[in-house]
Amino acid sequence: MIWNLAFVLVSAFVILTTMQERPSTPLRLWICGYALQCILHMGFVWAEYQRRGIDDDFEGFQDYNFYGVFSSLCHNRIFQKLESVNTVLSSIWWVFGFYWIVMGGQLLLQDSPRLYWLSVVFLAFDVFFLIFCIVVACIVFLVLFCCFPILATVAYAMTIGDGASENDIRSLPKYLFRHQNHTFENERKQVQLTPLSSHSNSMAELFLPPEDSECCICLYKYIDGVELCSLPCNHHFHHKCIAKWLRVNATCPLCKLNILRGDMLV
Repeated sequence: MIWNLAFVLVSAFVILTTMQERPSTPLRLWICGYALQCILHMGFVWAEYQRRGIDDDFEGFQDYNFYGVFSSLCHNRIFQKLESVNTVLSSIWWVFGFYWIVMGGQLLLQDSPRLYWLSVVFLAFDVFFLIFCIVVACIVFLVLFCCFPILATVAYAMTIGDGASENDIRSLPKYLFRHQNHTFENERKQVQLTPLSSHSNSMAELFLPPEDSECCICLYKYIDGVELCSLPCNHHFHHKCIAKWLRVNATCPLCKLNILRGDMLV
């Protein structure tokens, strides 16, 4: 309201003090039209303010009948259409002002300097606000679609903590998976958990029952002879799967045991 009122007052002052100027293009008419659009916009803003106050008052009354609701909706639609029409007319009027400024050229600047510069300032303000709105929209777009995913990734990395180092991963015991045959039926839960030393040419074998022969990371069944890795909590996974996991998050995917600190995340 204050911004548009300032435009109206400046327009009135310049027109009243430049009665002796005789512009070659109808700049005085254009400035009056510009001021009229500012007055209309002020009226729409004030009407919207009054409508919201009336709606807030009616919220406390239960006898707000259908006629009142219908009248309020019609009132809103009418003012929305009028404001849209005013916006379109403002854009068209800006084109007229720009055309008259260009057509007047240096002659217009010599005959009516104050009207000329006032029109240029008004046109420049409109262009500035248009560019400002576009820049703000681009910034919002970049923030929503570029910065937020990066911030979310950083926050997630900070939440899960640091991953394990390559030395920590290599120090974990590794085994060759073997299907548990029928001779081990009475010892289904007994597995060999004695890794061989680094000086040995062979690898310890890990016998597991069929219901326990699946990697919870990739969700694939173990194949006979595949290399597995066991964590301190005795949960086992494909070596490649758990290595990728531990580089990002040094906790067991199942029980959340931290292999670096030896505690569990709550």
